[in-house]
Amino acid sequence: MKRALLSLLVLLTLVFFGATLALAQEAEKPAEAKGSEQAAPAEKKAPAVKAETISGTISMVETEKKLLVLVASSGVPFNFKVTGATRIKIAGKKAKLADLAAQTNKSAAVKFLPSRSGNVAQTIEVSE
Repeated sequence: MKRALLSLLVLLTLVFFGATLALAQEAEKPAEAKGSEQAAPAEKKAPAVKAETISGTISMVETEKKLLVLVASSGVPFNFKVTGATRIKIAGKKAKLADLAAQTNKSAAVKFLPSRSGNVAQTIEVSE
């Protein structure tokens, strides 16, 4: 009899704490929604990342990894991710990444967007 009462008491306590926790989480949801609504306009006001341009010599092109390494005139190498949206021109004509692989040690200009995950090339222009 004592065991049954003790089990019932433990069960009721667990149900009480579970219900209290669920109500507390529901009460926090509207506050979070208001906070996200206020944060959204602030994100819109933040300045977008501007594209940058750098010139140098093509050091390496890895077509499988879609990677271009350009060495600036200062000697610093820069890695660029090449995407499907990247426009590549060799001597003023449209080209592909595979065509760019044959252009090592040639001058090039890269317009790119810097990001945390790496520089993403927008345009690559190789001059001959």
